[in-house]
Amino acid sequence: MAEKEVKETKVKAEKPVTKTAKTAEKAETKTVKKVVKETAEKPAKTTTKKVAEKAEKPATKTATKKAETTEKAETKTVKKVVKAETKVEAKTEKPAAKKPATKTAKPKKTAGKVQEFLGTGKRKTSVARVRLTTGTGKITVNGEELKKYFELDTLVTLVKQPLVLTETENTVDVVANIYGGGKAGQAGALRHGITRALIEYKAELRPELKKAGFVTRDARKKERKKYGLHKARRAPQFSKR
Repeated sequence: MAEKEVKETKVKAEKPVTKTAKTAEKAETKTVKKVVKETAEKPAKTTTKKVAEKAEKPATKTATKKAETTEKAETKTVKKVVKAETKVEAKTEKPAAKKPATKTAKPKKTAGKVQEFLGTGKRKTSVARVRLTTGTGKITVNGEELKKYFELDTLVTLVKQPLVLTETENTVDVVANIYGGGKAGQAGALRHGITRALIEYKAELRPELKKAGFVTRDARKKERKKYGLHKARRAPQFSKR
């Protein structure tokens, strides 16, 4: 029994050695076959041709680049020469192409226009828009004469106050458009508008008008009625019984 066991172990030890030898032989034969096939299939390439082509390519490229640079330089020089010639021709032709001096001088259209000086006046709920021009002392309000529009002499004198103060009553014309409020409020608004127009007409007149109190807007208005009172401040009469 011991002899049989020893034999079996020897056989087992010999088997892997034979297998490894066989696999190694097979691998060597496969590699040899592959090398033979590759050498047989690939045609022999000439290295001399490649070297010649590589040497020719850079030479042709440099030649073409040189030709292009020379052409560009020539075109630039030609363009510069042409520009210089055209500039010289334009300079020589300019004095001949000038327009006569009589056409440039145009007459100014300021004879028909009259300078206007504007001013807006306000008083209570009325607004007056005033246009002041140099003239003979006419004052028109909403298309009517001053005395027809304001029938009371007190209102007429109130309107003329700034003109009388600055002594421009007979040297200036006034055209006004008024809306809102009553006649007394409109007269105050007109006076305020005339003073503002006069300041635009001559800035030197401002201190005189300021002293008289015509420049400041009269802020006095009718106070609104309150709930529980008869008027703005008039309370109902007290009765004991």
